[in-house]
Amino acid sequence: MRNIAKAKRHSVAITVQKGRFSYIPASFFVKRGDIIEWRCKYPFAIDLGWESPLHKERHKVGPKRTIGDRVRSDAPYGRYKYFVAVWDGKNIWTDDPEFIVRRDG
Repeated sequence: MRNIAKAKRHSVAITVQKGRFSYIPASFFVKRGDIIEWRCKYPFAIDLGWESPLHKERHKVGPKRTIGDRVRSDAPYGRYKYFVAVWDGKNIWTDDPEFIVRRDG
């Protein structure tokens, strides 16, 4: 298991303009114990489904328009697609980006 003191925080900015998503960073790698934090100026939701490598499968936005969670210490290595829904005040836009859980070391 990875030492939580060495855990890295990954911050992902989500922007949507007329249904076109962009992410900074566009793709990213995490390790067990790392923290992923998504941010968006609009209300949004993240869903990783039942096979989530994070502690929670589904997330809803808080008042700061930020969603974050720690990668489980037993998360299987590999690629994880996740569902993003963003409400811009008129429309709900959706996308399915991914991130990769890498082996430690």
